[in-house]
Amino acid sequence: MSDLIKHYRQLVGIANSWAGKHLPGWDDDMHRQLLSRHGATGQNGRVSASTLNVPQLAAVLDDYAARGWPRRKTYQPAAAAKPNKVTPQIGMIVKLWGKLGQAGKVNNAGRPALLAFCARQTAHNVPDLDSLTPEERQAIIEALKAWMAR
Repeated sequence: MSDLIKHYRQLVGIANSWAGKHLPGWDDDMHRQLLSRHGATGQNGRVSASTLNVPQLAAVLDDYAARGWPRRKTYQPAAAAKPNKVTPQIGMIVKLWGKLGQAGKVNNAGRPALLAFCARQTAHNVPDLDSLTPEERQAIIEALKAWMAR
């Protein structure tokens, strides 16, 4: 195993720990889902970062950085230079939901509760925030801002 792969796997673990502390409702299932989205496969019955190559690990780290992980990049492979999948609107939705939770205006500030709120706002099932259209995301942001102002 190369030192770069080992280093990237360590960074993925650090980013996951950061997400667990700073992103409302973040859990291991969401981490495994993120790994799967970037090509991770099951190993010994679990989705693992050890099945990813360097560009895939870099994409996972970029995804965490787009969610707010304060990463200082020292190496950027050319193959991993892809646009972030997390839009600023999704970041704003998660941020506002977390602020509502901290303010005590939401009983459950977890991810499932956020998805349930989004489903009520859009009148259709919302499996993840990526499935929302930009117009739906903006409407949810405005609803959260109005809730915060109350």
